[in-house]
Amino acid sequence: MPWLRRFFGTDALARDSQLRAEAARAVEGLDIEAALSAHRQWKQQLRACLMSEETCMSDEILDRALVCLDDRCDLGRWIHGKGRSRLGTFPGFAELLSHHRMFHHVAGNVMALREAGHLGAARRMLDDQFEDYSSRVAEDLRLLRDLVNTEPTHRD
Repeated sequence: MPWLRRFFGTDALARDSQLRAEAARAVEGLDIEAALSAHRQWKQQLRACLMSEETCMSDEILDRALVCLDDRCDLGRWIHGKGRSRLGTFPGFAELLSHHRMFHHVAGNVMALREAGHLGAARRMLDDQFEDYSSRVAEDLRLLRDLVNTEPTHRD
């Protein structure tokens, strides 16, 4: 199973149930669907911010000093806490950590460009780099969701 190998770094069916059980314990308390939704909303909020100064300034969520921090949102707190302690050694988790960190880094850069008056560059970064990392985070979360919601493969 390629997705099993992608997350855990192995496709050993003998450890399939054990690895999935560990992942399921790790995601307890993490609402993956809410995390997916929140990250979709980030793009909408950033786009609105680039179109209207009022929208941006009235929304404390888009404070550049906080936007760039990847450990402040619910997903980030899970990643840097329970996720890392239980899944931190697996390649798929390392990808989620990296993609989520870059998602916030690029969001901070979009805001910095906006504050500097470089709206065109901010929009390009939003459409390119931010969209790329947003898609990667969503893909990583869907992989994790599918991993814990799919029955293990048993050898006959």
